[in-house]
Amino acid sequence: MFVLSCGPSNRLKKYYSAEDKTVFELVEKLKKNPTDKEALQQLPEAYTTAMDKRKALSEASYNNLLPGDRDMQLAKEYSVMEQMYQQIIAVPAAKNAIPNLWDPSLQIQEAKNRAANEYYAQGIEYLGYDGRENASKAFDYFAKANNAVPGYQNVKNLMKEASDKATIHVIVRAANYYNQNWNYWGFKNDWLQQQIIYDLNSQSFRDVRFYSDWEATSKQIRADRIVDLSITELYIGQVYSERYKINRSKEVQTGSTKSDPPQPVYKTITATVNVSKRYMQSGAILECRIYDLGTGNNILYDRFPGNDDWKIETATFTGDREALAPDDWNKINSSNNVRTPTRSEVADRLIRSCYNLLLNRIKTGVKFGS
Repeated sequence: MFVLSCGPSNRLKKYYSAEDKTVFELVEKLKKNPTDKEALQQLPEAYTTAMDKRKALSEASYNNLLPGDRDMQLAKEYSVMEQMYQQIIAVPAAKNAIPNLWDPSLQIQEAKNRAANEYYAQGIEYLGYDGRENASKAFDYFAKANNAVPGYQNVKNLMKEASDKATIHVIVRAANYYNQNWNYWGFKNDWLQQQIIYDLNSQSFRDVRFYSDWEATSKQIRADRIVDLSITELYIGQVYSERYKINRSKEVQTGSTKSDPPQPVYKTITATVNVSKRYMQSGAILECRIYDLGTGNNILYDRFPGNDDWKIETATFTGDREALAPDDWNKINSSNNVRTPTRSEVADRLIRSCYNLLLNRIKTGVKFGS
């Protein structure tokens, strides 16, 4: 039951007519009870009505659709009858009740061939025009032809040709770190260049492909757009230290009086928390320029800041431990787990902070198309 409900045949249900539904219901009854007289009597007429309705269809029935799409719609309608044919022959009682079953598989293939031919011709026409937009339309038509009849003529080669003509090639240059290279900051490689290429290609921009400069050179790809990345600031702050004290006091009940009624007796307990604070403030700015190589016009030119504020507070105490607050214990328990981040760790966090801002801007506001 699960396979049937999720299988390809179930997609045809939206094309079922009332007559189709009647036929399927009658076949299901005969599957459960082959001697159902009422179903045996009604099935031939119901099937003939459904079949005649489909045979009367033609391309002219779908004048509201474009050429190619008309034939694909016919193929879907015929596929309902094919599904009906397959279900009937699988139930002997239903098959015997309808001596002249129609297998529309030939009509389906003919309709798909006509559709593929229409799509193919449209694709060839648009491929002959100049401009990426026309190449993109050509690709869409060739894709439709291939969907109608997989491998139709040389359609796969033409899809590649159209895709190449429609694609905007964007070259992402390695980031410029100005006074220091990426290795100085502890990076194993220039991950920033590779990360943005991966992320942008994963976004599935229409007819846009991103490459590194070395990949474009090796594949002899001509750039249409350029992405320049520059780290104009990358500052790792020094670690500062501060010490301060926090005085705590609390009233705790130590007993009660012997009076009637008894009254609580309180005592004030105190503690001193000795806090050592270490902190470091760092910052970076990632500058990005995206521009058209032919005209030099900017598509994006902006700076994206990143900040990293690191601090740790540890503590010891003197006095009564019962006087301490939960936050005091957090500082005290942190004393055994103190490690100052390395320069490479801070640099990595800074660049990622800048990069996330840049990536969000590109996703939401940059159009690479002409």
